[in-house]
Amino acid sequence: MEQTQKVQFAHKTFWAIAITLFMIAYNVSVMPTIMSPLVRDLNSSVGAIQSILVVYFLVAASFAPSTENLCRFYGRTRIFSISLVLYGIGMTLTSLSPTIEILALCFSLLTGLASTPLISTPLAIADLIYGDDEERVTIALILASTLGGLFGSLLGGYLASNLGWRWAFVPSLLVLMFVFRLRRSLPNLIVNCTQPIDWIGGLLSFLGLSSIFVGMSLAGEFGWWEPKRAFSIAGLIIPPFAISIVPTLFAVGMILLGFFVFWQRRQANLGKACLFRVGLLRNREFVLGLLTAMLHTLIVTGVQFNLFQFVPLALSLNPFRTALTIIPYNLTMVIVIISVLKYLVLGNRITPKYIVCIGISLLAAGIGVLYSSLHLSVTSLELMPGLIIMGVGSGLFSSYISTLTYSNASKGDKPQASGIYDPIQNLGCSLGRGILGTALVYYTARSIVDDILENLGKTLSPVERLEVIVKLQEMLQTFSREEVREVFANKLPPSIYPLLRLISLDAATSGIKISLLIALFLTGICFLLAVTLPKYPSCRRS
Repeated sequence: MEQTQKVQFAHKTFWAIAITLFMIAYNVSVMPTIMSPLVRDLNSSVGAIQSILVVYFLVAASFAPSTENLCRFYGRTRIFSISLVLYGIGMTLTSLSPTIEILALCFSLLTGLASTPLISTPLAIADLIYGDDEERVTIALILASTLGGLFGSLLGGYLASNLGWRWAFVPSLLVLMFVFRLRRSLPNLIVNCTQPIDWIGGLLSFLGLSSIFVGMSLAGEFGWWEPKRAFSIAGLIIPPFAISIVPTLFAVGMILLGFFVFWQRRQANLGKACLFRVGLLRNREFVLGLLTAMLHTLIVTGVQFNLFQFVPLALSLNPFRTALTIIPYNLTMVIVIISVLKYLVLGNRITPKYIVCIGISLLAAGIGVLYSSLHLSVTSLELMPGLIIMGVGSGLFSSYISTLTYSNASKGDKPQASGIYDPIQNLGCSLGRGILGTALVYYTARSIVDDILENLGKTLSPVERLEVIVKLQEMLQTFSREEVREVFANKLPPSIYPLLRLISLDAATSGIKISLLIALFLTGICFLLAVTLPKYPSCRRS
């Protein structure tokens, strides 16, 4: 009887943590899907929505060390419950937002902060209570997150197309209420910590990481060194000299992290509370697995984000049909992970490291097939083979990379490992949208400028041409589509404006193909990192 109750408790706990990851993945996947109606309704721009997503992941990544700090003192279960409430408030306000500024505040800040413990807690619980079934439970949690992304794209796109973008968040709110009811099944993970919370360390790490991560996200818009345009707050230009805001933010972030390292060493020497120990960061295999997983996240997030920008323009589809076009990747990934979860045969017959390398190779092959399928009159069916191959590769990769990475952490370091692994993956999401998204916009803008000049029979000096490209890139990132059309209608000669649709399509096709080449290059680096991973998890090595 007692054994039966334990099994039922374990089942309820699993559903609580799995549905939590499903909910978070759903909301993140909804945003690119509903981008077009969101831009129209709030009179915003694609660049603004991209920035909201980037900042969301940066906030989640920056808050991770402080989250572990709070969990050690107050208990992970209590922080999880508080985060559920905060997350629900954030999503409710997001769905009701009257302006893009309020949406950015609610989604990026409130849900970004709340999502950090909601992601780390399920993995910590799985490691604590499932023992020998940990590998299978971990893969099941990856599956739950993948399914959340699948439903976010599909269901969110359907609701946005038929009822409006605000309705796309309703399913996640319903799921949240279900999770809130199941939270009682979570183990009471309260740690009796006699030391006070390291508030100073938490503040230094949060501000330092935020400064660096925000700098990365602003590089495409403001320039890595030479300023593309001035950064100002309340009319005050920052910095007050001729460099971009990006190196300034990097410098501030590095200084703050330097103070953070000094503070951590001081606390450790005095035997006082520390935010985290750096031992895991000296573990070569853990760091390699961490970087390999981050690069994979960067690639697939960036490619999918760009497809959600390209497909509506190229195929003239609404959000739901756009999601249906891109869904073969997510669906294939789900099928592969389910197969691995059900049988686990690959891990018994093929070295896990080789499975990861095969996954990366298939991801590269899928990107190559996707690249070759792109042309001005591309169809959904022509995109499908590349997306399916990418899905198979990502499914194989995702099933084993976390096992190889986490196996090098001791039992006591697992929560801390999660506190490092999760924000680095969030950083990968931000960099994917920042690097590949910026590449798509820049090369699209460049192609539009060159095509218009060619049709006009005019030439510009290299400096003038670059200035025009940068201004158009800024327009595409900060203007709404109606504002962009109005500018083109007023600035272009009547003979050119009717050709604008074809010029834009050709430019977007060129832009996304270049972004795919960048993704392919990054996939090569990811493969080289994967080759250095151990063949088996540390517990299975002979």
